[in-house]
Amino acid sequence: MPRNLTDYRTKRNFERTPEPSGAEGRNIAPSDHLRFVVQKHDARRLHYDLRLEIGDVFKSWAVTRGPSLDPAEKRLAVEVEDHPLAYGDFEGTIPPGEYGGGTVMIWDRGFWAPDGHDDPADCLAKGELKFVLAGHKLRGGWVLVRMKPKSGSNEKRSNWLLIKHRDRWARSNNRKVLQGDLSVASGRTMAKIAKGEGAQPDAFMTKGEKLPSSGKWNEQATALERRRTARVRRDAGPSTTARMPKLSTPTRVLWPPREDKTAAITKRALADYLLSVAPWMIEHIYGRPTSLLRAPEGISKESFFQRHPLPGQADKIATVVVDKDHDPYLQINDAQTLVSMAQLSVIEFHPWNCMPFQPYVPGRMIFDLDPGAGVAFDALVEAAKELRGRLEALNLTSFCKTSGGKGLHVVVPLTPDETTNWEQAKLFSQTVSAQMAADSPTRFVTKMSKAVRKGRIFIDYLRNDFTATAVAPLSPRASPLATVSMPLNWTQVRKDLDPARFTISTAAALLKQASPWSDYHEAAQSLKVAIGKLVEGSK
Repeated sequence: MPRNLTDYRTKRNFERTPEPSGAEGRNIAPSDHLRFVVQKHDARRLHYDLRLEIGDVFKSWAVTRGPSLDPAEKRLAVEVEDHPLAYGDFEGTIPPGEYGGGTVMIWDRGFWAPDGHDDPADCLAKGELKFVLAGHKLRGGWVLVRMKPKSGSNEKRSNWLLIKHRDRWARSNNRKVLQGDLSVASGRTMAKIAKGEGAQPDAFMTKGEKLPSSGKWNEQATALERRRTARVRRDAGPSTTARMPKLSTPTRVLWPPREDKTAAITKRALADYLLSVAPWMIEHIYGRPTSLLRAPEGISKESFFQRHPLPGQADKIATVVVDKDHDPYLQINDAQTLVSMAQLSVIEFHPWNCMPFQPYVPGRMIFDLDPGAGVAFDALVEAAKELRGRLEALNLTSFCKTSGGKGLHVVVPLTPDETTNWEQAKLFSQTVSAQMAADSPTRFVTKMSKAVRKGRIFIDYLRNDFTATAVAPLSPRASPLATVSMPLNWTQVRKDLDPARFTISTAAALLKQASPWSDYHEAAQSLKVAIGKLVEGSK
């Protein structure tokens, strides 16, 4: 039994009241979602009890006038004692003379999630909890704010304000929601509950009848849980430990020897390379659908892209269902799986640019600087530096890497923001690119046609779209030189930069020597803020 139910049990005589005693812990149904209940309580004074599942109890507040969907209305919510989770299924009448005597209706229920990364218990201790409800009657964002006690007051209970956030679920007229005077668990009115008439409530918190899976509230709760789970998995980070996998045909040549007598690179050499860089590289791949370029017989023979699992691979590589119209996508979530891709002769890794485990949320932007015929690499270096300056003016910190081919990639890490979508990311990157091309039309172009790219640098912003990919940092490339896409410090982006020196044979040691992108995650910024600055600067 939860220890913090002492106040609850002390106030009640369970030989007289039908309320749960709190000893029903083993009978609580497990749930992937945090649950909430609002009970309409016709006691000495009519009120609505808001209960949020936190830990192994319901944290509870008595909302005197009921919750309001109008953000302009601040409803008093008096904090009361913690209640057992089984209380969420209680609907009936507490006998007169007992604590809280009167009729209780399950007015609303569903799932909830904290709006942010902080622990809900810590938020309550600090006096403010922002959260999202997915119920039958109450949906969207809310906040509980603790009021300061009046000077000289000896109030034993904390008073809070319950306020609706401004979102698509907000309403200026609150009458309709409070007029929904039927139990969501039994369909009964308060009068029928008081008389003991009608159907008994369906179980929600305890192990009873399974609730139907249909309905907007459950659909919304599933989305909330997906976001909450994604945040937890993202914040936990990937496993970075790995060991050498068992390889078949380890001596198979994937990159043939070159005319300068550089040795061939075998499947074993590829595995050695991936093992050496996996702890760094996995940070930029995990949790994202990833397209794999495979060359089973080496780069001089046929290769193919693989985006979905083949028969027999489902138990070896993680997959993710992004939408109902496509097969599950491959996803590499840990360093060991990354290293094991050598067995499949994976020679390039192309992840989506989304937030880990959130394919619909932009996680980074990539500007691909691709030189046209006749463009010197020094011009590419200057272009990368100019783009860096433009992004800094928009409060965005950028990083640079070689593409592993002829180009450079300028990469912008973004903070998690579920209100920013791919359409906005694409339009933003397109606008920045177009401004560069407009300011220097003889140097830059944003059109893909090779006819207009001669002598100019193509700024490819199309990497910044839903399902679009870009080669991962440290990914090998299917080039005769066995180059890799090498992350760089900006001090390395200078006129004597030679991207050909970053190869499978040299990259691991150079990575350790230079320690590039050491502040990558800390440098992430809000795209929403940058969009605001871009719009303001265009006026």
